[in-house]
Amino acid sequence: MLILYRKLVAASIRAQMQYKLNFLTSAATTGMIMVLDFLILSAILYRFNDVVGWNIYEVGLLYGISSVSVSTYRLFAPEINDFEKYIIQGEMDQLLIRPVSPLLLLLTRNLDLSRLGGIVQGISILCLSMIGLTAQEKEIWLLLLFMPVAIVSGSVIYFSIALSTAATAFWTHQIKDLQTFTIYAPANASNYPIGLYPSWLKWMFYTVLPIAFMNYVPMLTLLGKTHYWYFPLLTPVVAALALLLSLRFWAFGIRHYHSTGS
Repeated sequence: MLILYRKLVAASIRAQMQYKLNFLTSAATTGMIMVLDFLILSAILYRFNDVVGWNIYEVGLLYGISSVSVSTYRLFAPEINDFEKYIIQGEMDQLLIRPVSPLLLLLTRNLDLSRLGGIVQGISILCLSMIGLTAQEKEIWLLLLFMPVAIVSGSVIYFSIALSTAATAFWTHQIKDLQTFTIYAPANASNYPIGLYPSWLKWMFYTVLPIAFMNYVPMLTLLGKTHYWYFPLLTPVVAALALLLSLRFWAFGIRHYHSTGS
């Protein structure tokens, strides 16, 4: 299965790299848009110094992890994000009759290489934030060790949320409005400390949409804002649990899928 995935991904990349200028333009545009978002956030923090006790470099860590995680998910799973068209246009029927997992086919179609711009931008912000924290004489070696775990786990969490959202299309057919609630709004919310939000929203970010575990919860420990040493361990555990539940919900949706007849 892994060999097949690698071959399909390689074919998708070769197809897109035939248009190198388009790739470079899209990647640069995506990165610049995200840079603008962070500049606005930086301006706010510069005016008010901190947000609920988090300074600009600490918020930069939250933003960087979220940015890289979202961009990685969008890089490898753009068709999951656009799954609605497969239901409405009847393309899901074509995937089901092939001797390969429909999910595997979706994950190897049209990789969104423009998201590399967002990944570069997010890593740059993480580096600048680390430099800023070092200038404030804070230890960062644990942060450096944890960053790969945070990014991989964050990407898995976003993918799991997106896959569960996509699976609802088997019953609702349309998911664009739902994605605003489950993906886009949480992605923006994760750029800030979760403690900023009202109790009902925090509860949601700890349970149904567990983005808090991607960056906020582990950073509480790694930045010395709590004495609970095990918080960083929760990040990969929650990511694995979210992935397992989303895959089961996806499989449940496929079993109950009714063809569009088109």
